[in-house]
Amino acid sequence: MLQVLRDHIIEDMTAILEEWECAEVATTDPVEINEYTDEEKGLLATPVAFQLASELGRPPADIASDLAEAFRDRGPIEGIDTIETAGGYINFHIDEAFTTRTLEQILEEGSDYGVVEDTVESALFEFSSPNIAKPMHIGHLRNTVLGDVLGNVLAARGYDIVRDNHIGDWGVQFGHLLYEFEQADDTDRFEEKPIDYLLELYQRYGRQEAKLEEAGREDDVEQLRDTGREYFAALESGDAELRALWERFSEASRNRFDATYDRLDVDFDTWHGESFYVTESWTSQIREAAIDDGIAVETEDGAYVIPIYDDDLADVEDPTQADVRVAADPADSDDYETFVITKRDGTTTYGTRDLATIAYRIEQGYDELLYVVGSEQREYFQQLFAAARKLGYTDVRFTHVDYGLIDLPEGSMSTRAGRLITAEDVLDQVRENARSVVEENDPTLADETASEIAAGVALGTVRFENIAKRRTKNTTFDTEQATSLEGDTGPYVQYAATRGLNILLEADEIPAPSAVADQPFNEFDHQLAVELARYPLVLERCEERYDPAPLAQYLLDLARTFNKLYHENRVLDASQARDRRLVLVAATVEVFETAFEITGIPMLRKM
Repeated sequence: MLQVLRDHIIEDMTAILEEWECAEVATTDPVEINEYTDEEKGLLATPVAFQLASELGRPPADIASDLAEAFRDRGPIEGIDTIETAGGYINFHIDEAFTTRTLEQILEEGSDYGVVEDTVESALFEFSSPNIAKPMHIGHLRNTVLGDVLGNVLAARGYDIVRDNHIGDWGVQFGHLLYEFEQADDTDRFEEKPIDYLLELYQRYGRQEAKLEEAGREDDVEQLRDTGREYFAALESGDAELRALWERFSEASRNRFDATYDRLDVDFDTWHGESFYVTESWTSQIREAAIDDGIAVETEDGAYVIPIYDDDLADVEDPTQADVRVAADPADSDDYETFVITKRDGTTTYGTRDLATIAYRIEQGYDELLYVVGSEQREYFQQLFAAARKLGYTDVRFTHVDYGLIDLPEGSMSTRAGRLITAEDVLDQVRENARSVVEENDPTLADETASEIAAGVALGTVRFENIAKRRTKNTTFDTEQATSLEGDTGPYVQYAATRGLNILLEADEIPAPSAVADQPFNEFDHQLAVELARYPLVLERCEERYDPAPLAQYLLDLARTFNKLYHENRVLDASQARDRRLVLVAATVEVFETAFEITGIPMLRKM
C-alpha cells in the first residue's frame, strides 16, 4: 500500500516537473518515508524543491508551496488525506483507511507480500566459494550468509536465481600441497582428520617458505616454489596419481563443507569448481581465442597476458556503457596492466579459469553474473570484466557484490601463519552462548527443548549478525554480545516475533480486517501499521543496493515498534480494540515470518 502511494506521488511529481520544463532535474530518493510519530511531517515527503531551487532561482519554500498546489490540482490520491508544506518539504498525510487497507493486503497476500511475481531477469549468483583442503573460516560465514540472503531477496524481487558454489579447487597452491603430502607420507593422519591434516601441511609449507625468506636464501625459496609449480603443471597435464590424490582432497573437503552448510541451512544449485573449467577444456578455448584474435600478447618469459588499459575499466560492469580496446598493442606496454591468462610454464591462472567460467555461464543464457567476493578483490574483478568484454562477452551484466572484512574481537587471522578462526569454531561458540541465554531466560525448560531453542537462536544470531551492517563496512563479530536478547541482535528480533506468535496461539480466532475497520486505533497501533507498510519498500531498497542490511535494520525497527505496542497496549484483554489489535498482531507475525524466510532466521514458538 505504501509502495503504491509512493509510486503515485512520483508519477504525479514527474508530470508536474515536465509541465514546468524541469524534468531533467536529478532526484535521489525523491520521496522519503518519515517517522510516523512526527505528525507535522506526514508519512511521506519530498525534498525535490531543494533540488529545483538553483535551477528556478527561487526559495525552496516558495517552490514547495507551488508544487503542493499543483499536486492538489491533479486530483486526490487514494490513501492521502492532506498535502502540506514545511520548510521546503512537501508532506503527504495518510487517511484513516490506510491502516485497514494495509492489513488487508498483508493478510491476503501472505508470504507474497512485497514479492515481485513477474521474472525480471535470470542471474547466476556466485557466493561462498571456499578453497578445498582447508576448513571454512569466519570470512566464509559472512560471504555465505550474505550471499544466501541476498539471493533470497533478489528471488523475491523477481530474479530467476541460480546459486553456484564456485569452489577453489585448482591452482599452484595444490601443487605445493601435493608435494608436501608426498614428502610427509602419513596417510593414516589424513584418513583420521583429512582437512586438519591438509591445513597443517599447507601451513608447514608457508613456514618453510617464510624461514628461507628471512634467512635471505632466495635461490632456495625459488627452488621450493618451482617444486610446487612442477607438481601443479603435472596435475594440470593429467598425471593419474596426482589427480587421484587431488580427488581425495576434494571429496574430503566437500564432506566438511556439507556439514557446515547444513548448520547454516544453505543450499546451492551447482557446485562447479575451478577444475571443471580446466578439465572440460573451457580454459583452452579462452587461451586460444585470446591469442588467435590478437587480444593477448606474449611476454618476454613466454607467458600470455591481456592488456587492460585504464579507460577499459569505465562502467565495465554495464553492457550498455562498457567500451574497451579489443586489440592489444605491445607498443603500449608501459600504459596497461597485465591480466595473465597463461603462465610461462603453460599452466592456467585464476584469471584464465574465471574467464572460462564466464564463457560457460554465458552459454547457459544468464542475463547477469553476480559475484559475492570481498572488497579487496575489487580491482581484480574490474580487470576480469574488462578482459571478458575484450573476448566478446558484451551483452551480459557483471556485478561484483563486494563486502568488508569480518573478525572476532581477538583480532584478524592468517591461514598460513596458523591464526585461523574456523567457521565451525564460531558456530560452536555461538551455540554455547545461545544455550546459556535460553537457560537463563527460562530455567524450567527440558534439556531437549533448551537444545532445540538454542540451535534456532544460534542460527538466527549468525544469520542476522552477518547481514546487520552495510555490506561494504568492516565488522567485528562479538559472539557473546550477538546472542543477547537485548540490543541490535538477531535473538532480540526473534523474541519479538515469538511474542506475537504466542498472542495468536492464545486467541480463539483472528477476525478479517474489514470486520474491525471501525474499532479505534491509538498512536502505537498506527506506528506498527505504518512499519508493516514499509516492508515492500525495504525489499526494493535491498535489491537496488545489492545489500540485505536494510532488511536487517527493518527487522530491528519492526521488533522495537511491536515491543512498544506490546508494553503500551492491551491485546487479548483489550476492552474496545481487541479484535482489531489481533488483526494487527496477525499481520505483524506474517511480515516477521515472510522476512525470516528471506533472511533464514528461524521462527521460534518458544524462547
